[in-house]
Amino acid sequence: MGIQSWLSLWFGLTLPAIVLMYMFKRKYVDTTVPSHLLWERVLRNLEANRPWQKLQNRLLLWLQLLAAALMVFALMQPFLQVSGGGSAHVVIVADTSGSMSAQIQPSTEGEAVTRLELMQERIRDYVKNQGRRSEITLLSMGASPITLLSHESDRTAIDKAVDDLRPYYGAASYRETLSLASALTREEPDAEVVIFTDSYWKQDTVPIAFQVPVSVEKVQGELPHNVSIDQFGISAKGESGSSYGAVAVLSTNAKESVSAEVNLYGDEQLLTSKVLELLPGKKLTESFTDLPFAEVYRLELSGEDGYAADNQSYAFGLGHGSSRVLLLTSGNLFLEKALQLSGAEVTRVAWNDAEGKKDENENSNIEADKGSAASDIPPVPDGEFDLLVMDGAVPAGFRQGKWAELTAKTPLWTIGGEGDKVGNQGGRPVLAKHPVTKFVTLSGVYFGTLVDQTPTWGDAVVKLGDQPIVYAGNESGRPRLSFNFLLQDSDLPLSPEFPVMVSNALEWMTSGKGSGLGRYMAGAQADIPIAADTVSAQFVPKNGLALADGISPEEALRNEQSISPVQIVPEIPGLYAFEQQNEAGDKLRYWLAVTADPYEAEWSKDQGPPVSQTSSNQDDTTAGDRDGSSKHSETSSRAGSLMPWLAALALAVVAAEWGVYQRGRSI
Repeated sequence: MGIQSWLSLWFGLTLPAIVLMYMFKRKYVDTTVPSHLLWERVLRNLEANRPWQKLQNRLLLWLQLLAAALMVFALMQPFLQVSGGGSAHVVIVADTSGSMSAQIQPSTEGEAVTRLELMQERIRDYVKNQGRRSEITLLSMGASPITLLSHESDRTAIDKAVDDLRPYYGAASYRETLSLASALTREEPDAEVVIFTDSYWKQDTVPIAFQVPVSVEKVQGELPHNVSIDQFGISAKGESGSSYGAVAVLSTNAKESVSAEVNLYGDEQLLTSKVLELLPGKKLTESFTDLPFAEVYRLELSGEDGYAADNQSYAFGLGHGSSRVLLLTSGNLFLEKALQLSGAEVTRVAWNDAEGKKDENENSNIEADKGSAASDIPPVPDGEFDLLVMDGAVPAGFRQGKWAELTAKTPLWTIGGEGDKVGNQGGRPVLAKHPVTKFVTLSGVYFGTLVDQTPTWGDAVVKLGDQPIVYAGNESGRPRLSFNFLLQDSDLPLSPEFPVMVSNALEWMTSGKGSGLGRYMAGAQADIPIAADTVSAQFVPKNGLALADGISPEEALRNEQSISPVQIVPEIPGLYAFEQQNEAGDKLRYWLAVTADPYEAEWSKDQGPPVSQTSSNQDDTTAGDRDGSSKHSETSSRAGSLMPWLAALALAVVAAEWGVYQRGRSI
């Protein structure tokens, strides 16, 4: 039991005041007596002034003292610490991060269940027992906090919400969910927070402060055995690119060496199978050689495993041969040779600009390599291209008709381009971290006249002092690169870093030339190319947990115009096909691999949620002591106020006092 207001003890001075009132009160009884008893009456007057004899046999006095004592005690705000629930409002935080999908063997005999299933059972028991008279708010973790219930009293609705809990395999909103729980209970004195978790939380040095009791219910079971695929990739071998190789990195949390069977599939055909020996605490790197081309490669672990989210990994073939580049230029031998040295197959379309600049009010003279008429725009070359490079301010005809269609669906690299010419203010090159700027410094490179243009689709990756000179980004899901200067006005082509920078640009802009969009974490954003005539699109599960869980296709996000090129990938790991469909019913498909947050398989540290409990009636030392107990205890306690009971008892005493007064007993 505790006291919240010791200052109210001063009201206890009313007790001796009542006693003094009775001690100094005169009491007489009118009695007719013979005259010879007058002397005895005088003696009675003396006894009436004896203070302590007036306190004998005074029931009304004791009742008044008891009522006053109860009221003083109530003003001191006494409370009892009672275990369990019973608060008017209980906020339940359900840890639904990816690690909760791990299978565990319960302490009692029975089939293996997941941590999430065990947590659901524990939450239902808690609501049935400790929270049977409480309103329930249920929070879960996704990319952001999810409020499943708010001040819910219907037990059927609560059970259904608990049954609908599902793991989230992306970067879970640990801290944000705790902050929401703290905010929901900040103005509610009769509330508490209960956190159900496996205690594998990302490290957070700043605890979330709660002003109500908070407790942690651990749901762990035995540590599950896990073998994981940490990395998996495919690369072409040889000059022709007819052979492929794969590299995989695997690890295990076992304390002893274990054997793992891995199977490699290409377009769902088994290519090879190996049994590998994994050592505890060490990563194993394994190579696969002489693989045929496939659109989708799948590496799979077979056998029993406690965490299924990292048992499969996907990689995508980049297609046969080298990248095809369409170069529109008035003549730039250095750029063409640098692209060829980078392994690209270059198709050059030249246009005549003998004076080195273009009059916007006149048509430029254009010529193809095979000798077309000077005044005609050449047709678009046959075949598909992986990259379109526009060197300089190309004529307007190249932005119309078939050329415009090609530009809309192909990664674009512009050099110089349209825009006002501005002077070079000088300064040292400042390079942002980007694939285009790898292994280059541009130190000592001269840049002449610059083009003043600020695209909305990207960010500056190279600046000359404060002037941006290179932009990189995505437009409609396709890579875009812009050099705000002409190569003819710079000595960059003479620099040994020029071929390196061209190779970087080619590799980055053609990295998605195959049908695979790459690998993304669950719930992350992805830039996806959207065809201009697409009217509908959806993510269709094709393999992995996505297919095993039987989830339905997920519709793509839309913006005001059409399908958005920025999509949120599904939340379940696996292989997906992003299918686009036009009005004619034709479909365009891109492959997409979704992975779980790798942190969710890290079970080496049991850190627990970072919470602390504070109170306006506690000093700093007391609050600190409560911090420690709140972090590690698995049961909670709350303050049960005694004021209602004391008030009821005081009313009962007053009622009894009124009864004594009505009887008229004053002696």
